[in-house]
Amino acid sequence: MKSSFIRLINLYTAVLTITVIVATALFAWSSVRNYNSELSQAETTVITQLSESIAQNQQVATQFATQLVDNPDTIQNINKYFSTSLTKYSDYATDATIASGKYFFWPNEVRTFLMQHENINKLTLRLADQKQVFVATQDNPGGKLVSSKSKLAHDPLAVTAPLINQYTLEADGVVGIMFSQRELKKRFAQLTTIRPMQILMRTDQNEPAFYFAGEHVPASEQRIIKKAANQKRLDDLHAYQIIKKVLPAGSTILMVVNRAKFFQLTFLQILPSMLFGLILLLLLSGGLRLTFRHYQKQLGTIVDTVATFSKGNLDARVAIIPQNTDLQVLAVGINNMLDEIHNHVYTIYQLKIANQSANIRALQAQINPHFLSNTLEYIRMAAIDANQPDLANVVYNFAALLRNNTDFSPQSTLKDELSFVEKYVFLYQVRFPDRLAYQIKTDPSVASVRLPKFTLQPIVENYFVHGVDFRHTDNALSIKSWRDGAQINILVKNNGRPLTLEQLQKINSEMRDPNNVEERTSIGLQNVYLRMKDYFGDSFDMSIDSDGKQGVELRICFKDEVNGEDAESHDR
Repeated sequence: MKSSFIRLINLYTAVLTITVIVATALFAWSSVRNYNSELSQAETTVITQLSESIAQNQQVATQFATQLVDNPDTIQNINKYFSTSLTKYSDYATDATIASGKYFFWPNEVRTFLMQHENINKLTLRLADQKQVFVATQDNPGGKLVSSKSKLAHDPLAVTAPLINQYTLEADGVVGIMFSQRELKKRFAQLTTIRPMQILMRTDQNEPAFYFAGEHVPASEQRIIKKAANQKRLDDLHAYQIIKKVLPAGSTILMVVNRAKFFQLTFLQILPSMLFGLILLLLLSGGLRLTFRHYQKQLGTIVDTVATFSKGNLDARVAIIPQNTDLQVLAVGINNMLDEIHNHVYTIYQLKIANQSANIRALQAQINPHFLSNTLEYIRMAAIDANQPDLANVVYNFAALLRNNTDFSPQSTLKDELSFVEKYVFLYQVRFPDRLAYQIKTDPSVASVRLPKFTLQPIVENYFVHGVDFRHTDNALSIKSWRDGAQINILVKNNGRPLTLEQLQKINSEMRDPNNVEERTSIGLQNVYLRMKDYFGDSFDMSIDSDGKQGVELRICFKDEVNGEDAESHDR
């Protein structure tokens, strides 16, 4: 049997191993394919956004240049700004405005343009017949004139647009605009796929127009790529994978990634699939072996139990496993068979002796309730004859309690229940005079309301068992019942030992739970709650409350819908 189990386990393990390996390979292939697809999509996004950015920037520069040459007086106005002082130019602009009716003041025009385009870092203007260059920035939007040899006048990354004269079709000057690359780099930084990548854009003269390095690119690699790009040696970097894209305008976009980093990222894509496959294989093969080992162990237990029983140990039984398997069915069947044998040998004999003992105890305890009632009535009359009215009253109340206990009617009226409780409390008051006060108030409209018998007595009994302290003389109990429309309200209140919030929550919870039988502490209250809930349905509720300082308060409420024929149907 052992070799059969081993062969079966090995066969299943081999099948599981092959299945997991194939599934892992498929998952890994799918992961690599998805990663390459994401990388290709990211490359397309980079090229598209760079192309669109260049086109948009060129459009802005061209539109601004076109606006300047639309009116020939504008170029003349700007030439005046270049050739005179700012004071004289201001006077000139004022006179020109009066003459033409159109106000044009070059520094204000530039300032307005820069305010409308916050992504512009710098604007330059060169006129063909001027030696100076106008330069305006976001920090100095009004601009100033600088020498054409100044560093401020030159920027290879600027987008240029010529000022074409409408009459001569010659260039009167050139507008240069340097756009901020911050927003474009911010968008690229959000693409997780290009984090290990460097993106460069070079002009047709191999001037750097744009550069972006992902957060996973170290500074050393950035220096290597920038240096190689300036020296046109990118093709010599065999450790890097380079993707080139030439734009229609002549600019070139290069995307560079370290080959080792690329393979590392590719491996990281398939690593989760490999780890998942390995863990799955270990779990399945380990679970399979554990399952078969448990199966073999349980079968051996069954064989050993049968052997032990056959040797005379009639109490031996097979341990039942909780899982619903064929071994469980087999174990249950064997145990049933052993139970039958045990019954014939031993159990039936023990039951007969137990039954005989029970019959004897029942005969010894059997006393006619009428005999007890008549005897108590005799004692009461004897007390009256002996001029002991208090004793006679005690005997009367006790006899009434006894008669009520031997009356097995399922229902009673609220009036009878309160009368029974009053006799019960009276007996305690007799035992402890001057230490207990009670008050029972009943609205006449609720006296005939029917409810399950023995509903209020367990509640009052709880007070005498857990709440009262007869060492004190101020013990008090109050029971009130009244009607509020169709709703009946009963309030039982005492000044006994208070309950903490945790105790209240536990008692209220256990009282409403019909299943927690073994751990509950308020059996009487739960019995009352369940019988009343069954009788009155969803309209019934009972709750216990305490302020934590003095006394406990119990409230009962339900709707009086059981009258006439309905009450009779409940009685039946």
